[in-house]
Amino acid sequence: MHTIKGRILLAFAALCLLTTPVILFYFSSSEKINLAHNIKEQVDVFNINRLKVLNVYNQILESDSKLDAFYLESSTNNIKKYQQFYANALNALVALKENQQLTSQVVELRLETIEQRLTLLNTNVNELIRLKRKRGFKDYGLEGNMRSQIHQLENVTSISLSENLMLRRREKDFFLRGDLHYANLLNQHADSLIERMAANFDENHKAIIVLNRYKEIFNDIVKIESAIGNENAGLVYNIHELSNQLDQDVESLHGVLKEDLTLLSKGIRNFIILFLLITILFLVAFAFIFSNYITKPIKLLIEDMNRVIANKFKTETAIQTKSSTQEILQLKTSYTKLTETIKDQVNALNIKNAELERLNGKLKESEVELKDASQIKDKFFSIISHDLKGYTSNIVSMTQVLNANTKLTGEERRVFGSHLQDTAQNLQLLLDNLLNWAKNQMNDKNLNKRSFDINKVLEKNVELIREVAIRKNITLNIDHKAILKGYADKDMVDFVVRNLLSNALKFTPEGESITVAATEKEHELAITIKDTGVGMTKTQIKELLNANTQAISTKGTNNEEGNGLGFGICLDFIKRNGGKIIIDSKVGVGSSFTFTIPTQLSRTSILN
Repeated sequence: MHTIKGRILLAFAALCLLTTPVILFYFSSSEKINLAHNIKEQVDVFNINRLKVLNVYNQILESDSKLDAFYLESSTNNIKKYQQFYANALNALVALKENQQLTSQVVELRLETIEQRLTLLNTNVNELIRLKRKRGFKDYGLEGNMRSQIHQLENVTSISLSENLMLRRREKDFFLRGDLHYANLLNQHADSLIERMAANFDENHKAIIVLNRYKEIFNDIVKIESAIGNENAGLVYNIHELSNQLDQDVESLHGVLKEDLTLLSKGIRNFIILFLLITILFLVAFAFIFSNYITKPIKLLIEDMNRVIANKFKTETAIQTKSSTQEILQLKTSYTKLTETIKDQVNALNIKNAELERLNGKLKESEVELKDASQIKDKFFSIISHDLKGYTSNIVSMTQVLNANTKLTGEERRVFGSHLQDTAQNLQLLLDNLLNWAKNQMNDKNLNKRSFDINKVLEKNVELIREVAIRKNITLNIDHKAILKGYADKDMVDFVVRNLLSNALKFTPEGESITVAATEKEHELAITIKDTGVGMTKTQIKELLNANTQAISTKGTNNEEGNGLGFGICLDFIKRNGGKIIIDSKVGVGSSFTFTIPTQLSRTSILN
């Protein structure tokens, strides 16, 4: 036992005796830790399925209720998924409750609370689905019946077209805004029609019955909408609150399990610390005895190491020792290899430092770009605040004049009403532009690309501006073609058409015309909006095509106000849908704006 190997073997034997209790304790503790991890994994399985339940519920609420199958069939794919995920979550919860390893009463109580809330959430979701089906959509349910009644009213001679349209307008206002004020207005209007027709009951008997039926169905839908609710009340609010409570319950359960695992780990740690203390005492005694034998070669090794470090690993090792001990010789060899390895790593580190300096340069460039983007946003918000204040001030001023002057003639009121409508439409367009710009600035990459009829989009937007065009004595022409299908985000395309038509109307003088047309060219649609307005110079066209970096706003032929946001968003929307915008304009002749979109799913449209 006078060799290093012999002494190390003797020390190893003693250390093995010391480690025997640790090994036994390790296996016992490992089993407990594994059980705790298994319980935590079961909780995670439940939580994953619970989150899937909420995700599918949102899909049912947002998309399934607009599908025919939702009303014609007993179940849809999403409803089946919801039921499956709910069953999985409930089974995972039951398995947790039946786990014999649960010894904490706190955990059992929390699991009971979670089960109750999950069951209540499922009840609320099923009730919401039932109410959605009862309410119906388009030709189904109560809404389908209501549409049938209103179509019958269109053929009633005792109710004028304007009165019928007023009913439809109040109905649409309620469905869009969810405000009971509009429901009350519809009921008041219907009651006034019934009261008027009751004067000639025999002639209007059937019309009164149909109108009463329409009114009853509408009020039933209002009640269902109130029961379904929104983020502030009703079933939607209850489901949201239950979801938040379940989030808190699961988080709290994780905390309890984590605390139990921490306590178990702390016990293991204390035992290991005790073992380490004993081991250290043993090693100190062994080192004191053994150091006399190996101190000298190690000192030489340290001196040589210090010399190499002082020279930043640029010199070779030069350790000299007369020891013939195999372990010392192996140590010397390992030290030499280690030194060479460190040299290689230092060289590699120098290369990495150079790469970091290059990346720092790029980071500084990104910082400059970020400051430029911030300045652009500040400029946009300055324009927005000015225009928004201007529109609202005009509306307030005109309503104050109307309220203060009760003796205004019908023609004067009509003029004020037209100005109010124009100002409100401009304000709506500004807000629409602002929302889309903000969404664009947040790098929203979610596109809802699908196939749709471009003619319907064009016709809808032409009708939106028709009244303003009539007041400005501008002719609107739309070139009807066969059904043309585009493949893009329909809402984005709708936004682009609306902005381009608004701009054409703004810069076209009275007595001129605007033409809208769509043609198909090799896997893409070309939509052209052409006017005979004031036209633009090449400089103005160039500035407009750079509208994504700066806001361009110009007053129209009748001093219509603009906000400078719309065209920049149009450029981005069309680009993201795989298309482009082309401008052809001549001063005094007019302008032509043409944008393209794909007609079918392609590799380019997928990448975009």
